[in-house]
Amino acid sequence: MITTPTNARMSWVAFATAGVTLTAGAFLIAMFVLEAPYNGPYNFGRANDALAALGNVLIAALVLHVSRPAERPGRSRAFVRIVAAASVVAAVCSILLAFGLIAFEVSTGISIAVILLQASWMLWVNTRLYDLGVFSRLLSRCGQLVGAGLWMGLLTVGISAMFGWLTIAQVLILGLGIFIAGGVWLAWPFWFVMLGLHLRKRPTAADSAAAPATAPDTRRRGRRSASHAG
Repeated sequence: MITTPTNARMSWVAFATAGVTLTAGAFLIAMFVLEAPYNGPYNFGRANDALAALGNVLIAALVLHVSRPAERPGRSRAFVRIVAAASVVAAVCSILLAFGLIAFEVSTGISIAVILLQASWMLWVNTRLYDLGVFSRLLSRCGQLVGAGLWMGLLTVGISAMFGWLTIAQVLILGLGIFIAGGVWLAWPFWFVMLGLHLRKRPTAADSAAAPATAPDTRRRGRRSASHAG
């Protein structure tokens, strides 16, 4: 049973995640603007790595908590555990990168894979909890936008690798992918703020798995009625 105090505590985890990820993004931008052109000393980069590690640990905790009303025994529960575990792995890689114990390319590859997993979780959990009547339409749609935007942006970056390095097509496609993924990633903290507010006002997270049991049926009936009317 997930109690009201548990939800209240997890709301502060959501708020902390928003602050940590937003600050990490600021340090990352500072690294590229102030340090990368001069090849160091990458103090902002190390600060970003440390905050990214903390952020991923907090995300892992939120993934496990928020998913409880939505997960079922089997594949969905395994998927939730995989996303949480991958987030912890990304946190460890960020710490290793901060201390120079892992190559930047390796850490970046792992981070991108984990972000795609987290984006998939965002799409799944926001859709599922909206259907269950747990999430509001605004919270759900914002989460779905973040998940879809991360996938679209990172896939666009990947497509740019199919073109010659620094050709016009490669630069344009790469720039578009970075713009989409980077913009959505920087907007992600605001979803965590919305999630924190939702957790604070919701009596219990466990009740949402049982109490709104008719919500999916109601929504589905509404959709069927609308389709028949059309």
